[in-house]
Amino acid sequence: MGFLRCLPWPHRLTVAVILSVALQPLPFVQGALTAWAQAGQTPGDPNRPAYQLRRFDEDWSVLRGADLGKAGDVWDRLKFIPLSPDQSVWLSLGGQVRERAEYYRQFLFGDSEPKQSDAYLLSRVRLSADLHVTPYFRMFAEGKSSYALDRELTGGRTTSFVDELDLQNGFADIVIPFGQQAGVTLRGGRQELLFGAQRLVGVSDFTNVRRTFDGGAGIVRVGDWTITPFWAELVIVDKYRFNESSPDNKLFGVYSTGPLHVLPANLDLYWLDVDNKTATFNGTSGRERRHTLGGRTWGKVGATGLDFEVEGAGQFGTLGPGDIAAGMATAVLGHTFQAAGASPRVYLEFDYASGDRKPGGNVGTFNPLYPTAHSYLGYIDYIGRQNIVSPSAGLTLTPIRDLTLSLQQYFFWRASDRDAIYNKSGAVLRPGTDTTARYVGAELDVYATYAFTRHLLGYAGYSHFFTGEFIRKTGPSRDSDFLYGAVQFTF
Repeated sequence: MGFLRCLPWPHRLTVAVILSVALQPLPFVQGALTAWAQAGQTPGDPNRPAYQLRRFDEDWSVLRGADLGKAGDVWDRLKFIPLSPDQSVWLSLGGQVRERAEYYRQFLFGDSEPKQSDAYLLSRVRLSADLHVTPYFRMFAEGKSSYALDRELTGGRTTSFVDELDLQNGFADIVIPFGQQAGVTLRGGRQELLFGAQRLVGVSDFTNVRRTFDGGAGIVRVGDWTITPFWAELVIVDKYRFNESSPDNKLFGVYSTGPLHVLPANLDLYWLDVDNKTATFNGTSGRERRHTLGGRTWGKVGATGLDFEVEGAGQFGTLGPGDIAAGMATAVLGHTFQAAGASPRVYLEFDYASGDRKPGGNVGTFNPLYPTAHSYLGYIDYIGRQNIVSPSAGLTLTPIRDLTLSLQQYFFWRASDRDAIYNKSGAVLRPGTDTTARYVGAELDVYATYAFTRHLLGYAGYSHFFTGEFIRKTGPSRDSDFLYGAVQFTF
């Protein structure tokens, strides 16, 4: 914990408390915390929905008719507020507060100015209101405020960390039912988009400032299938003014998901288009019109304990004067040992995203669009899904109730030795034309989460990046460390 000396003394206590809370969910506190979590609960408590990444995906109508004065959770009184005698008009209020301390040692392999190592504190507050007027009309609004304290690494307090006060979601829904098995929801306004495993489109929750869009969508439900055509413009973050969407960054397409009834698996099929006014990939610049066609399937193999996931996508279109031909593929095979008390799951994963064969002209670099960062290819957030080959393996287990531990090991090679390595924002991490070295390095991640109550979550992690030949031949090449711990309260 010597990095705390980097902070002014009033903030040292805050950072220490956050890290200690997140890092100390030990067995000896299990009994007390379980009693706290269950305090006041009664057998008649309603079956509340789980908190979702997008708060508007929660359905709190399950509290209709419940005696919230006798419910075991005082926050239930905010989740269903009747505004009409028949309770067909009702309001739900929600929010989240998150405090996270982070420390980097040798940030970007020591290629960072003005500091190579730094500790800082990130804060984020979200508040939402969800108004339902009969089952056929709804309005949802969510505000946010994000801050970074004492961050002095490259970029400082960038728009990934700071957005002082703004609107994250603000839309209206019109619901048109077609019997019991079909219906259409028309949605328009500011909204977060999340599809599938979020490898291509997601909210990027770990980032202090989440991604959002302005646009419209039609959510079509037919039986067990959901088909979502949409059109949206990316909202550009202005740290000190109201954020506005940009016509220079458009995303549109159709995403469908549902079960494969002939097999015990689920299937996603999608077509995603981007129209970006200005883009650059490996020396080719201009207007990017890129089409992405892909699919994903996942499921479990009977009662064997095996699970699997496969996703692949191809891209074509134009970038300035050049044509686009790119692709990605990922495969995951896991096994959960049900007999063991900790329910350990081990998995093997392989990720591939194409790179460009030569600078200029046609483009072979895959564009990961608007993914959720931090969920794939290492928690230190250096490597993006572009020009990369990455086998990995991991272990997840639950040694005690509400505590989850995970360990991941990644290895990285360039797919093409004539293209760069890109970070998770799609920017060039290191140019790739000065060496043919392919091995980028390896990353080890350790991660823990603990649910103190259904409202209070703590998590912490540590990542170490071992630099490889490519990093050593293209600039500073010190190994990097990333340590973080957080507490998060949701209601």
